Amino acid sequence: MNKILLLLAIVLFSFSSTTAQGLENDNSVMYMKANVLFESGRYDEAVRMYNRILREDENHTDALFMRSKAKYELGAFKGTKNDLLLFIEMVGINKAVIKVMAATEIELGNDAAALNYAKTALEIDPYDSDMFLIKGDASLHLGDRNEACESYFMADGLDNAKAQRRMRSSCNGYRPKHDSRMPDRDTASKMDEEAPMQDKQKEQKEEMEEKDDDGIVSLEDIVNDAKGEQQPEYNDDYDNRSKQDQLEDRVNMNATQTIEIDSKLDVVISEGLGSRKLTYKPSIFMLSDQDGVVVINLCVDDNGKVTEAKFDRNNSTIFRSSITSLALRKSKEFVFEGSRRADQCGILAFKIKA
Repeated sequence: MNKILLLLAIVLFSFSSTTAQGLENDNSVMYMKANVLFESGRYDEAVRMYNRILREDENHTDALFMRSKAKYELGAFKGTKNDLLLFIEMVGINKAVIKVMAATEIELGNDAAALNYAKTALEIDPYDSDMFLIKGDASLHLGDRNEACESYFMADGLDNAKAQRRMRSSCNGYRPKHDSRMPDRDTASKMDEEAPMQDKQKEQKEEMEEKDDDGIVSLEDIVNDAKGEQQPEYNDDYDNRSKQDQLEDRVNMNATQTIEIDSKLDVVISEGLGSRKLTYKPSIFMLSDQDGVVVINLCVDDNGKVTEAKFDRNNSTIFRSSITSLALRKSKEFVFEGSRRADQCGILAFKIKA
């Protein structure tokens, strides 16, 4: 009898272990699938799959963090913040979390919190141009224009094309009195390597000056000093550009183009992109049981490729995740005509008729 009970216990234990292992494997597969959905811009489907994973394993913190990012892309900023706070409670805080939290707080209108998160992220990585942008936006909203423009200037120095647009729109050509931008990572590393040699050369120069300085200024000294004090030629990048380049800056913000997709859907492009011609538009099939609009903030590079697409919750009237996720995905497929502008932004609105 005891042998039979022991055998039954072993069978039950083996079954439960196999089931648990199968569940773990299923979650791993689902997590990979969810990440693929996220990377392809199918954020609503990704959220649903992350939900399934977390129902099976509430301690799957990687799925929790990825769900927060997917919610952010869908404009569900309160849900994003709740997921991030839960993640911090379970795991702690890291740079990735700080960055998403900074972006979320600025969207929620919590500028002081966004500023603090952005500053913290920059202490960890002083070369993060996105955090300089958020720091600038938060500072501008809080009334500190100098701090905002300095942050935009730093982002511009890190080759962030969006920073130039911020400078034009908010800073009226502001430039700091001295170039406070940091060198790029490669240059900084080279400077660190060259610093000891420079220090040695400085010491040698000081030693030479101590030996040869007899208090007499020679003609050679005067000539050398004059050469060292030659003034650099004045160069105003804006004024010296070609007329065509300057015309590229004169974007018609009132221009609008409307594309009829079908009887149920129009796409309206405006506010900075309205006058830029399309070279490709994707096929779109979008159905809704209500009339409304889904607004996407769009940025395009000089080749006409979409570099950023972001759901504008404030100006949209339809919030169903399946519709907004589809709008985000399709907006990234539009291709515009090439331009000299490195970065041009505007609005793409999906006007849906039920």
